[in-house]
Order: sequence, then C-alpha cells, then structure tokens
Amino acid sequence: MAKKLDIEAIWPEGMAKPSIPYSPAVRAGNWLFLSGQSASDLVTGLAAEAEVPDAFPYYQNAMGKQAAYLYGRVSAILEAAGLSPDQVVRANQWYAAGMKDPSYRTGDLTVNNKRYVEEKHKFFRHVSPPSTGIGVRGHLVEGAKVEVDFTALRSPDGELPSPVSAPDVAKPAAGHAEGVLLGHWLFLSGDLASDWKGNWGESGNEGGIHALAPEARTKGLYWGDEPAAKQTEYVLGRLEKVAQAAGTSLKHAVKAYVYLSDPADYCAFEDVWAKWFPDPQNAPARALVPSVEIGAKGCRVEIGMDLLLPEAAHLRRPVNGGWAPKSKEPAAMRADDLIYFSGLMATDPATGLAEEAAMTPGLPYFGSAGYKQMKFILAKAKRIADTAGVGIEQIVKATLYFADLSLYAGAMDAWREAFAEAGHCPAVTAVEVNRELWVPGCGILADIVLYDPQEG
Repeated sequence: MAKKLDIEAIWPEGMAKPSIPYSPAVRAGNWLFLSGQSASDLVTGLAAEAEVPDAFPYYQNAMGKQAAYLYGRVSAILEAAGLSPDQVVRANQWYAAGMKDPSYRTGDLTVNNKRYVEEKHKFFRHVSPPSTGIGVRGHLVEGAKVEVDFTALRSPDGELPSPVSAPDVAKPAAGHAEGVLLGHWLFLSGDLASDWKGNWGESGNEGGIHALAPEARTKGLYWGDEPAAKQTEYVLGRLEKVAQAAGTSLKHAVKAYVYLSDPADYCAFEDVWAKWFPDPQNAPARALVPSVEIGAKGCRVEIGMDLLLPEAAHLRRPVNGGWAPKSKEPAAMRADDLIYFSGLMATDPATGLAEEAAMTPGLPYFGSAGYKQMKFILAKAKRIADTAGVGIEQIVKATLYFADLSLYAGAMDAWREAFAEAGHCPAVTAVEVNRELWVPGCGILADIVLYDPQEG
C-alpha cells in the first residue's frame, strides 16, 4: 500500500501562474519550501512596481524596490501556508554579480546588497534567519537584482526558532543569525573566512586590502600556499563553535551548502573537508557549487549547514547506493522526515558527461541539451530514491545551478514530464553561475530535497 504523503503546492489567491512547471511554495508536513522569488510579475518579467523609471534613473534604488516587491510576495505565500516570517529557518540570496562584464575577474566584488538587507530586516522583525548570500551571473528574469528562497518549519507545539551564537565568533555583517535552533534541528548561516575587519588600517598591506581574519590568511610568499585550504579550515572551525553553542557538533551535520569562487580550489578545499569528515559515506550530503562571487574581499569559500542535535542522531542515516560520487559525500542523507541529496550532474564516472546526456557533435540541433541532461539527472535521482525506498514524486525542493540559462527551457520540459502525475510541482530556484561547473559539458547541477515522513 502506497504511503499517503502530506504534500501540497501553495498558491496565494490571485497570484499569476507562469507557463513553467512551478509552485510558489510546497508544504510538506511541517516544512515549507519556497521557490526562488524575484521582483517578477511571473508573466512579462520585472513587475512595473519594482522598476525604476527610465526618466528618473537616480531617484530610486533598483535593489531596494525589487527587494520590497519580492518580500511582499513572500508575505503572501507564507500567509497562504498559514505561517509567519518568524517560522523561517533559512534564507538563500543569489545576487546579480557583474560577471557578464568582459573585465570581470574571480575575486571581484560587484554586488551592493545594502538596500536589500534593509528591506529584509523590515520583514524579519525579530530574528533574521540564517542566510547565505552568493553572487551569480544570471537570473531567469531580465533585470533582476536578486532572487531569494526560504525554508520554514512549523513546530507542533508552537515553538519558534531561537537564535544561537558562539561568543568568540565574529558576527555576520548583514545582521542575520549565526544559527537558529528549533526542536532537534539546527540551521547554520553560510560562513566565510572574514572577521569583518580584514586588514583595513593595518600597516603594510603589501598583499592588498582584504577582509580575511588573521587566522585565515596565507602569506603568499612560497610555492604550495593554498588560501582555500586555510580558509576552509577556519570556516569549519567557526561552524563547529556555533554548533557546540547549540549543543551539537558537525559530526551531526546532515547537509552542507558549499560555494567556491574558483573551481580550481576544489582539491585544496577537499583535502581539508576529508580531515573533518574522514568517512565519505557518513559525511553530510553536500551541494558543492563553483564559479560564484563570495561577498568579502579575498574570501574564496562559503559554507552553510543543517544539523541534528545528538538526541536525534538515530534519525540521521546516509543513503549509499544508486550513485557513487567521485567527491567526498554520500549520494544522499536521510534526516528525520527529509532526504537531502548531494549535488547531481549528468555525469558518468568513466566519461565525464554521460553519453546519454550528450548531444551528437555532428547534429547539434537535433534535440535539447537541457532536456537530455535533466532527464539523465532525474534518472540518477530515481536510482538513489529507489535505494532509499522512496519515489522522486516526493521531491519538494530543488535548487538548479546552470552554467548557461539557455539550458533552462529544455530542462523544464524534462521536469514537467517527471512531475506530471505527482500532484505537485516541487519548489524550484534556478540561477546561472559563471559559465563553469565541475565537469566539461555538464551544464546543470541539481540540489534536491525529498520529503518522507517516518512512522513514530
């Protein structure tokens, strides 16, 4: 007998319905997953209310107007789901960076999020939830300055998320919580290797101005100096301090969200990761995303995490099967009533881009690369789901990272087919990184969450 699932798409009354397979949010039991929200009217592009008039381009701030508009929609979605901003446990921001400029270089800072943060604080009046803020090359909506998605969690007893802080850890410059605790869950903000002071005002500065904490700096004087390794060690150490302040530790992490500004830093990052998580099959599930902009000068790594408390350790079970990642993580991790997948691409361990997902070189217009890659990714996801004893119709959230958003339409055709009879379309966020993922030819990286309530 099939398990009855408490999953429903959330549609605020009067909200426009775009032509793509889309749900503004999906409620799964006590969880709510919001799709990426931008200042779009969902039909024509940017909403008129969010645009700065061409005749007066300097009298209003585009980022501020767009943020105010998108938070109005977020409010409507939460209300339709019967939740409030106080129940949000994670916010992910993807800002439009200047990567389309030919002069852009890895490490440049091209985002100004000040007006967005001001609007965010108006919305979250009590606790600004754990956050990650990343610069990307592109959004689906022309002219969008920012896209944001959210996770909310309703406690059966009415408890609200409580902020967690480690006394000797530098506080996020944007004012969001280092972490929040709710029930047996802990959600940690994306952290990077800055003390929010850097070397500004220090004598010398021969290496240039940067935002790095002293403990995360490398001298850059010798061969073999790997800044990403030093920064990764520092960030994981800080996350461990916040986890300990909440009564848990990183060994209870169930999902890691990792961003690297330069894919060439992978090996340096992975060496340190392996020291913290020596058993890849018992490490947290992980989405490892390259080619993004990190929001502090000199910082090359950002890491956020979801964890369980020790009393819920029995609810943490790795899923090993259906796919064997080349990197150091399990295929997926079961955590209570969620199953977090590690990032998926259309890869074959022997060839890189899987032959079934590749276009025929001599027939480049016969078919859709986005469709073929997403079809392969979903088939891989199904094999993992089969190992876990669930179905892909239980997917409730996906974050899709594209090397080129021209793959999006074809990918959504495959997505529509996969969920035609699921009863809901998963919440989806889609952004474009700076033209390069991990495997040549692979243009989509999918970060997926399933809902699978456990009896008892």
